[in-house]
Amino acid sequence: MPHYYFDIKDGHGLVDPSGSEFKNDDAAIAKAKVIAIGVSLDKPTVDPKRHIAVLNGSREQIFSVPVYSKPAMSST
Repeated sequence: MPHYYFDIKDGHGLVDPSGSEFKNDDAAIAKAKVIAIGVSLDKPTVDPKRHIAVLNGSREQIFSVPVYSKPAMSST
């Protein structure tokens, strides 16, 4: 299985030292979206540069997931 890393980038950065294995890029991106929700709840201040960088096993960025300060709410 391919190996992926999830670094948090926001001007300072937090490097994922060990990473995880996922079936494919789509599965890794789905995990990054979950991580982004957790980061938004843990650090709720607004920072438009904050995102989760999805890196492949060679540590090359393949995708970026933004971290929002507040979850989007539906008005239905």
